[in-house]
Amino acid sequence: MSKAMTVLSFRDANFRRVWAAFGLVLFLTLQLLTTSTALHKLIHADANSVDHHCAITLFTRGQVSTAETVAPLVAFVAALFFLLPVLQSAGFPSPEYSFSSSRAPPRR
Repeated sequence: MSKAMTVLSFRDANFRRVWAAFGLVLFLTLQLLTTSTALHKLIHADANSVDHHCAITLFTRGQVSTAETVAPLVAFVAALFFLLPVLQSAGFPSPEYSFSSSRAPPRR
């Protein structure tokens, strides 16, 4: 298990770039297949069938719901307000305006 986790690890910048490029190519390919029914028919013989369901038809019909973003936003704001330590401004010492007893006014 640990070997599989190190192979698919996102710690190296090159692996992150490869995974990002793979995700982008997969997304753009899916978008291309949703816009072209001819390409979709090349992949599936029954692409025009009413009972046909795949990721391409789900995107075409708008049946894919996006992730809910309210819960992570609420969790972030709650962590920001309640879990972070209370930030206070630095206490600067007030300057002392009295003269030292060893100092006298300048001579004329």
